[in-house]
Amino acid sequence: MVEAGSVHFRKRLNFEAMSSVKKANVTPTFAVTSDRISSLPLELKGKILSKLNVEEAVRASVLSSAWRNVWTIMPRMCLNERSFVSPDAPASAFSRFPLSGQSKFITLVDLALSLHKGSLDSFTIWGKQNYNDVFPRWMYMLSAKRPRFIIIELISGPKHKIPSNIFSISELKYLCLRNCIINLPKDFEGFKHLACLNLTYFSSTDSSINRLISSCSLLHKLHLKFFEGIKYLNIHAEELQFLEVEGKFEEVLLHAPKLVRVHLILTKTKSHRSVPVEGDRKSYLKQAFGSLARIKELNISGPFLTSCPRDEAYSRERIWDQDQTEIEKPTLDHLKTVTLDGFCGLACEVSLVELLLSWAPALEEMKIHVDGESCLCNPITKLLALPRTSAKAKIILTRI
Repeated sequence: MVEAGSVHFRKRLNFEAMSSVKKANVTPTFAVTSDRISSLPLELKGKILSKLNVEEAVRASVLSSAWRNVWTIMPRMCLNERSFVSPDAPASAFSRFPLSGQSKFITLVDLALSLHKGSLDSFTIWGKQNYNDVFPRWMYMLSAKRPRFIIIELISGPKHKIPSNIFSISELKYLCLRNCIINLPKDFEGFKHLACLNLTYFSSTDSSINRLISSCSLLHKLHLKFFEGIKYLNIHAEELQFLEVEGKFEEVLLHAPKLVRVHLILTKTKSHRSVPVEGDRKSYLKQAFGSLARIKELNISGPFLTSCPRDEAYSRERIWDQDQTEIEKPTLDHLKTVTLDGFCGLACEVSLVELLLSWAPALEEMKIHVDGESCLCNPITKLLALPRTSAKAKIILTRI
């Protein structure tokens, strides 16, 4: 009996010892972990919260006194109208966006910008409602934060006029604007550090957009899509490597010797002229190739191949097979991919293909997207018979 009681006593001691060990191991570890997180430097806490949008960061800040107001020093600010619509709501819910939700979003943006301390690294705002009344106030507060990255996509209502104080942010490296009006102030000195400019659904003037581009000495990427008020584009950018232009315009002047990728899509216009380079009266593409020695990828649309609008396609002037002897053969040693959209099979278009095949010794693919109503029996025969400088060059035709 004594021995049995002794065994029972030892088991009880072992159980209590194990319990003590578990408590000793678990409780202090949790406390230490909690202290480590709470005692992080304020700047590091701000970086952690910057992974969240502003509304989530504010909610996280109220959970602990150690994190209170940390969101006011976040280096990145992301404001999204979707925060006030249920994630499961259909897309049509935005068309019925309640006024209370819009008011809450306005209040959130006002508080975020007014209470934020110091500078911002990046600022993003997205919304589908009309915020024209409060937009100038937001931009005024934003300009004081001197962000390096700005994305503004307020896509509904009248275009927002970008105020002059935004153009005073010399630290900008990335600027993405949608649904806006751009008129440069007279004292604009340029964005000396801007590497990427992305403008979509915007209005401007020839002088403003051309001065903006030429004033960005480090510009590497340029996107101009769906614009109004621009007839003559003068793209003068020594460091530009990627260019995408899609819209209605009449002429484009190009000086960008480091271009690697070019996408040019000219939408239908009432009057369309041949597109010159550096004042020359010849077509843009025919002359521009001489300044695209580094280009690897070229994507152009049908209207660039001719000098008249699409509805007069079969009476167009054959601009590509004129005066070829006057043009010095360009060096396109790096060109590997060419895409022609809206190909109709006209003689001038076949002539362009012939020139590109003879100018590009490294060409691998010539993708030709054919107009769905065009009959290409004869053009296909001509295309397949064209000589090619590159032994790897393939012509791929697809009907659209």
